[in-house]
Amino acid sequence: MAKKPLTKRQEKAIETKNRIYNAAINLMDRKGFEKITITDISKKAGVSVGAFYHYFKSKNDILAEIFRKADEYFSTQVISSLKKRKIPSRIVEYFNHYAKFNVATGVETTQQLFNPKIKFFIKKDRPMITILQDLIRKGQEKKEIRSNADPEELARLLFTLARGVVFDWSLHEGRYDLEAAMEKYMTILVSTLKK
Repeated sequence: MAKKPLTKRQEKAIETKNRIYNAAINLMDRKGFEKITITDISKKAGVSVGAFYHYFKSKNDILAEIFRKADEYFSTQVISSLKKRKIPSRIVEYFNHYAKFNVATGVETTQQLFNPKIKFFIKKDRPMITILQDLIRKGQEKKEIRSNADPEELARLLFTLARGVVFDWSLHEGRYDLEAAMEKYMTILVSTLKK
């Protein structure tokens, strides 16, 4: 069944929401998340404060949108590209996509996100996390991944390393190849998970 084309009003609403989101990201990169206000975001986007609240309930919804976009990327693009190899190789490839997403997000935004007050990283039902857990579970069923730890624990271990690599990259202002570093470290860690 074909999707109906968007009306002009729907297109305008999407454009306005994106403008607000992009203005917030731009300000966050320059000033830091804690220092920007909804008034700042609205002014930068060229909309009223009321328009901001029409699309976002709070400033934290901007952060939620970043994580929603990551989950959508993993659900729609990454999962379909991980079907050709053994599970350990798919896990390494999964984290190559994680590195690419962080590079695309930008080092400045990534620096703002790596804050212990931002709990979206550890929200258990996020598609990004459940996709990895499912991969690990399949690897255990196929006897390609050790089964002395449950998929949730192994996913946490892998994400702890991956976030550490991204955090180090952001500490170094993005001056090295994050994708190459992620592949190197994940290949080492995943080799220890093989049966």
